Amino acid sequence: MRRLILAATLALALPAGASAQQAGTYAVAGQTPDGQRYEGTATLRQTGTNTWTITWNVSGDTSRGVGLLIPEGPLMVIGYVAGRDIGAAAYAVEADGSLAGTWTQGDRGGVGTEILRPQGGGGGAPRK
Repeated sequence: MRRLILAATLALALPAGASAQQAGTYAVAGQTPDGQRYEGTATLRQTGTNTWTITWNVSGDTSRGVGLLIPEGPLMVIGYVAGRDIGAAAYAVEADGSLAGTWTQGDRGGVGTEILRPQGGGGGAPRK
């Protein structure tokens, strides 16, 4: 019985952001490593308990990636392909389901920043 109570307590203690993550369309706003600002959209699709696919559409370019949601953060880590470059991104999952993070791409180095905000009516049910 004590183990059951402890398990229930730990489950309730998970950060709110992990349970707020949603599938759907997100507004993207970011800044490249050299300071250029950009906007676009991204679509997240849940593929498993903590696994996701993502497709970005920014300035007419499409990039695709796969992500892993780490509930203890909560943090979403994504590997992606943009043209001939590969990249990595790490996002803090906010309580409202927004993703705020940093990214790098290719072998040039440099780190960009990006925020993905759920668009109204575009998301699915909250992740359970």
